[in-house]
Amino acid sequence: MPTITHDITHCAQHLQGGDLVAMPTETVYGLAADARNGDAVAKVFQLKQRPDSNPLIVHLADASQASDWVSQIPPQAQALMDTFWPGPLTLVLPARDDVLRSVTAGQDSVALRVPAHPGARALLHAFGGGLVAPSANRYMSISPTSAAHVAQQFADSELLILDGGACQVGLESSIVALLPGDSPRLLRHGMLDQQRLQQVLGQALETRDGGLRAPGQHRRHYAPGTLASTFIEAPEAALDCADCGWIWCGQPRPSQGPGIDLSADPEHYAAGLYAALYQLDAMHLRHLYIALPPAGAAWAAVHERLQRATTQ
Repeated sequence: MPTITHDITHCAQHLQGGDLVAMPTETVYGLAADARNGDAVAKVFQLKQRPDSNPLIVHLADASQASDWVSQIPPQAQALMDTFWPGPLTLVLPARDDVLRSVTAGQDSVALRVPAHPGARALLHAFGGGLVAPSANRYMSISPTSAAHVAQQFADSELLILDGGACQVGLESSIVALLPGDSPRLLRHGMLDQQRLQQVLGQALETRDGGLRAPGQHRRHYAPGTLASTFIEAPEAALDCADCGWIWCGQPRPSQGPGIDLSADPEHYAAGLYAALYQLDAMHLRHLYIALPPAGAAWAAVHERLQRATTQ
């Protein structure tokens, strides 16, 4: 069974030995491994049951380490680093030849992030290099935002989990690609909204992937085991159903089944979404109904996750 610990030195030694550690970040918990160790990287894909066509994000302790991984840092990328790192932003840049192509899924670009979570930063400094750290869950299931979620996902493993408390952002990072000869692209929405990113870039972001592969693009992702769907108007008959669960975005309605109101504040909602999905999924309900939040840039990341987590 997994072991939950607060011992950063022990976790760093575990990683240096080629083993895996689940580490906290401000977005979600990540399944960390030495990004220079091909065998360790392979263990990540195996434990997550993740296809090797899906690239990984390399996490760094400091932006100054980016040049160890990329062949060039364009001025726009440097501006984004200066503004948003440490933080929930991943940049896809041209990879150096010595970067493992198992990390990049065979692409000549690599995704980098400097997390803001103090536990992640302490572990990265103690480890001394880059760590791949995709979400610490089975492929396509709900991303974990607590150590307990990770332990639940990998209950049949001996995974070491660094406990850093509940994740404060709660949704995966925004991903921006800045590659030679191509327009800047937003490959995944996060809680850094598109307008803020464009203000720093000085130009619009393309929202089509342009053939690039990035984490979180599978049609079904972030999904509970319970059948889940979104709604604008609550289905009246289901409100009287004791084995139907509800997630509300402010203005909750009385229901026979369990309900959680995540509020109408986008940051509060995002921070609690995955935890609410874990809580309701554990109740073995017949159906989970999720009230659609408002439209708008502040909610784009939430809408993207709900689209992939539900049957609509």
